[in-house]
Amino acid sequence: MKNKITLSGFAGSGKSTVGKLIEDQLKFEFISVGNYSRAFAKQKHGMTINQFQKHCISHPELDNLIDDKFKTECNSKDNIVIDYRLGFHFIENAFNVLLKVSDQMASDRISLGNRVDEVTSAEAIKLRNEAMRTRFLKRYNVDFTDDNNYDLVINTDNFTPKEVSQQIIKNYQERKAVITIPSINFHLWEPCNMRCKFCFATFQDVKQTILPKGHLPEADALKVVENIAAAGFEKITFAGGEPLLCKWLPSLIKKAKQLGMTTMIVTNGSKLTDAFLKANTDYLDWIAVSVDSLEDENNVKIGRAITGKRPLSKAFYYDLVDTIKKYGYGLKINTVVNKVNYKDNLTEFIEYANPQRWKVLQVLPIVGQNDTKIDEFKITTEEYNYFLKIHTDVKTIVPESNDEIKGSYVMVDPAGRFFDNAKGTHNYSKPILEVGVKEAIKTMDYDFDKFLKRGGIYTWDTIETQDLRKEEVNQ
Repeated sequence: MKNKITLSGFAGSGKSTVGKLIEDQLKFEFISVGNYSRAFAKQKHGMTINQFQKHCISHPELDNLIDDKFKTECNSKDNIVIDYRLGFHFIENAFNVLLKVSDQMASDRISLGNRVDEVTSAEAIKLRNEAMRTRFLKRYNVDFTDDNNYDLVINTDNFTPKEVSQQIIKNYQERKAVITIPSINFHLWEPCNMRCKFCFATFQDVKQTILPKGHLPEADALKVVENIAAAGFEKITFAGGEPLLCKWLPSLIKKAKQLGMTTMIVTNGSKLTDAFLKANTDYLDWIAVSVDSLEDENNVKIGRAITGKRPLSKAFYYDLVDTIKKYGYGLKINTVVNKVNYKDNLTEFIEYANPQRWKVLQVLPIVGQNDTKIDEFKITTEEYNYFLKIHTDVKTIVPESNDEIKGSYVMVDPAGRFFDNAKGTHNYSKPILEVGVKEAIKTMDYDFDKFLKRGGIYTWDTIETQDLRKEEVNQ
């Protein structure tokens, strides 16, 4: 299935509003035949939309003109959401949605929308819908009100536009691929050169039971990436441990990019060299740097330091973000808020770094990963909110509390198994290379609604000026 969603429906069902919300959440282009028709009616014929629709009954060439325009435009594009009553009939390989609404609710909505060129009484709206149905039946022999023409039908009377958009996205993702959440974190490497005491992904259980080296061989890791791409995942984040300790990380990144995925790494930054940055500009899109504090003392207490003893300096972090941007990468910064750093003020640094996203995560206790040391780092909701309040003016902040983190990430462990943390511990699937993605993911507890609410979908594949910067670097 291509990345197209069509929205059909009755007058006042909210197609345009819902379409714009889907545009924002999926970063699709929104195309509105309704808005075009209103403008066309006014500019070309001096008519309101109601007058124009009546006029089209005796002038079928106008319907044909509009339909031909949008058939051509929409069938030649991808990543679009289309407000088009006949989209289910004319647009190929799309996920088709019908939005219903009662006549009275439609009347109320259109009146509130201040559409001065439309009649707003419930009776007039009922007649308008019937006239359109009759017109399309006669002209194309299709009934846009028939539920059987659609993949999803929603009566919008008792839902907000946001709730409707989330229902559509959830169902669309379920039909589109094996999975609903389109991004995945591959923790390919257990070894790490830092000793963060609150780390929720130590994978000592994996190393001690089935994977003595703490990672798969290169060939198997590449196969895992291939399986992930084939399942329909759109973005892959390589994490660890510290992924830059992995000698074949560039091969994994290149493979993922060649298979059509947006690529990212999460790193502590200590091994991020100019040579690596220059060599991977064609295949790596994003770099996420973990920065918990700019104070040496705090980083040593946390363990955010080489072998737990040598912290990276404040100057190092400033230079690091400069270098990442020089090579044109998208920049994220991840900060874990805990008992040691919750009073830190990172505003000056974040404003200097100007990342596209600053993820601020509440330190997360995970049984079997960090439970022997986590008590001295756990914070209350009030303490977490205190940190957020200090940084209220930072526009790129993306807060993630413990509840928002649990179950909202699709993750693969160093042994090539899916795992989730929904219950506060790691729940592992069977290996992907043994049973396949579809079978392995069945036992996971992933919550797509949580993923959406924490802002999991953002513009990850169109970083402004990134391509231009990379061209400049490569010249």
